[in-house]
Amino acid sequence: MIACARCGASNPEDARFCVECGSRLGFVCSACGAELTGPVRYCPSCGANVTHVSADEQRKVVSVLFADLVGHTSRSDGADPEDVRDVLREYYRAVKATIERFGGVVEKFIGDAVMAVFGSPVARGDDAERAVRAALAIPRIIEQLNASSPHPDLEIHMAVNTGEAVVTIDPGSPDGDLLVAGDVVNTASRLQGAAPPGRVLIGEETFRATRRVIRSEPVPAVAAKGKREPIPAWVAIEALVPLAVRPAQMPFVGRDGESGLVRDIWSRAVAERRPHLVTILGEAGIGKTRLAEEFSFDVKETGGQAFHVRELPYEQSSGYETFVQLVHEVAGIFESDPNPVAMAKLEASLDHLGLADPALVQLLSVFARTPEAVADDRRSLFEAARRYVEALASTTGTLIVFEDVHWAHPSTLDLITSLAGRARDAPIVFLALARPELLDLRPAWGGGLSSSTTMRLEPLPAASAHWLAAGLVGEEPEIAQRIELAASGNPLFIEEMAAWMLERDGTDDELPTTVRAMIAARLDALPREERDVVFDASVVGKVFWAGPLASLRPDQGDLDEILGSLERRDLIRMERASAVEGDREYTFRHMLIRDVAYATIPRRARRERHEAVARYVEEAAPDTAAVAAILAYHWREAGDPERAVTYLLVAAERAEQAWAYPEAVALYEDALGLIPRDDDRRRSIGLRRTVAGIRHEHTVMEEEQLKRLAADGSA
Repeated sequence: MIACARCGASNPEDARFCVECGSRLGFVCSACGAELTGPVRYCPSCGANVTHVSADEQRKVVSVLFADLVGHTSRSDGADPEDVRDVLREYYRAVKATIERFGGVVEKFIGDAVMAVFGSPVARGDDAERAVRAALAIPRIIEQLNASSPHPDLEIHMAVNTGEAVVTIDPGSPDGDLLVAGDVVNTASRLQGAAPPGRVLIGEETFRATRRVIRSEPVPAVAAKGKREPIPAWVAIEALVPLAVRPAQMPFVGRDGESGLVRDIWSRAVAERRPHLVTILGEAGIGKTRLAEEFSFDVKETGGQAFHVRELPYEQSSGYETFVQLVHEVAGIFESDPNPVAMAKLEASLDHLGLADPALVQLLSVFARTPEAVADDRRSLFEAARRYVEALASTTGTLIVFEDVHWAHPSTLDLITSLAGRARDAPIVFLALARPELLDLRPAWGGGLSSSTTMRLEPLPAASAHWLAAGLVGEEPEIAQRIELAASGNPLFIEEMAAWMLERDGTDDELPTTVRAMIAARLDALPREERDVVFDASVVGKVFWAGPLASLRPDQGDLDEILGSLERRDLIRMERASAVEGDREYTFRHMLIRDVAYATIPRRARRERHEAVARYVEEAAPDTAAVAAILAYHWREAGDPERAVTYLLVAAERAEQAWAYPEAVALYEDALGLIPRDDDRRRSIGLRRTVAGIRHEHTVMEEEQLKRLAADGSA
C-alpha cells in the first residue's frame, strides 16, 4: 500500500492518485520536476541521482498544531460577504504570522481550521515547545477579533501532538508545499476536536517534550474514532517564564576542570577589575547551562551578582534581545508595562546607578523599547551600553550569562564583543554559551580581545557518565550500561533516556522524542551535501568507509572535503586503522547520530541505498565469504531475503569453522527468520543450528572440566 502524503490514506500500489483526497501519489525529480514511477536511482528525464531525497522526503519527529475557529458559520448567516471575507482574512493573516513567528509552517487551511507543522522542513530541537507557545498565543488573536466586532462570539479549539511522520516538500509546486502524513496528524485532529474553547490540548509526547517549560495539567483521556485506546491528554496552561532557570534534575559531576577554570577567571577579573569574556561551546544537552547555573550560585554565595539572559529564536526582535532583557530585569520592566511606566522604571533604575544624564537615558531607552527611543549612531549606543554595565558592576563582582548565543542577531554579537573589549575598571565576566555553530557565523569569535577565553565542553568522562546513569536508574545495571553506551557522555541524553527506559521497564529501544529532536536539529543545520553524506553513512553502518559512500553519490561533490568538514564538526571521526585495505574507516562520534540519521530516511530510499552498498561490497571484496555477515545485513534491509539467507549461511559456516558457535547459532536463527514456513530448507538449517548449539555446549563443558583439572593440579 502507498500512503498519501497529504491525507495519510492508504492506496493500492498501482494507484496514481489518492482515493480519499485526489492528490497525486509518488515523487518528482527535484532537478527537472519529472514524475518518477517505481523505485529508480536516476531520473529517466534528466539523469539526476534521485536516491538522495533528504530534502524532499524524510521521516521526522514533528509537532502538529490544529486550531479550529468556531462561531464563524453562525456569524456569517445573513452577513455581508465582504464582512465575512475580511474577518477570515484577518484570522488567517494573524494566525499564520503567529505560527511563523514561533518557527512553524502552515501546512494548510481547511475552512475555518488551520494545520501547522513544527520541526520540518528544519528541526530546531525545541519544536514541541514552539508549537505549544504558538497555540497559547492564538487566543489573543480571537479576543482582538471579537473586540472589533459587534458579534463577539468567535471561539478557538486547539491541540498539539508530537510524533513521527513522513514529510514531503513537493518540488513540483511553486511554493514547495509541505505535506505531512502519519498517525501524529490524525491524533492531533482528534485532540483538537475534544479541546475546550480557548484551551490547548496536548498529547503524551508533546507533554514529555515540554514538561519543563510549559505548565500543563492532566485531563481525562480522549475517546476518539478510529483509536482502540483513549488518547492520553493534558491541557497546556501557560508557558513558564522564558528566562527562568530550569530546576536541576541531576547531580553536577565530571566538570571539575571546567568549573575550576571559570572560577579562576572570575577571581582574576574581580581582583584586577578587568572584564573577561568566557565562551563555552558544546552540543545541545552537554551541560553548558548547568555549568553556568552552578557557577552563578557560587558567585552569589560569595557576594557577587549574576544575571541570565537568553536568545529566543522564536521571538520577533529588532536586535539586542539579550541586552534588552538585562535592562528590563535590572529596572523591573515587564512586557505588559505601558510605555510611560516602562520609561519611569528605566529612569529610576539609571538614577540609582548614577546614570541620570538625559542624553544617556535617551540612548538606553532603546533597550527599554519605548516608541520615542532613538540612537543617532551605533557607536553612541554601544558606548551607552558600556557605561551601563560598568555602572552595574561598580560596587560588586558581576556575572552576565548570555545563553544560546548561536541564535543571536549579528547586532547582539557585535555588542557582546564591544562590551568585552571596551569595558574598563569593572569586575565583570561575560559568559557566552553557544553551540559550535557560533564559529560558523563568527570564525574569529573572541579573537583580538585581550581578555577572552573559549573552551569546548566535552562529553562527561566514562566514570562520571556511568555514575550518573546508575544513580538515575537505581538497581538496574543493564539499563544503566545501555544508557551509558548510547548517550556517549551527554548529561541531558542520559537523563532523558533514563526516564524514558524506566517508564518502559527498559524494554523500549526507541529514542526519547527530546533526544531525537535535538540530534535532528543538529543534522538539519548542516549544508545539504554534508547531511546527505551522514544519511548515506548511516546506511553503511556504525562503522563506514569512504569507498561505499563514493558509490552512493556519483558526481555529488568532493567527498573528501565533506568528510573533513564533518570531522571538524565533531560528527564523525576517522580511525587510525582500517579493516578495509586502502580505504579510510570512519565511525560516528555518537551512535545516536547514526540512529537518528537512519530513522530519518524513508523506507524506499533505505532499501535502494542498502542495495547499492551490497553491490559495492560484492564487487570490491576479494573474498565475499569474509564479509558474508555484512552482505547478509544489507541484502536483508534492501528487501532481498533470498540473497540475505545465502550470505547468512556462509557466515554461519565460517563462524563454526572458527569455533564461534554462539554466533553461528544466531546466524542460523536469522536465516530461519527469513525463510517461509513451508520452505524445505528449514529442516536442514534447523538441524545445523541444533548441531552448532550442541557443539557449543560440549565446548563449554570441556572448558569447565579443564579448569577443574587445572585447579586440582595446582592444589
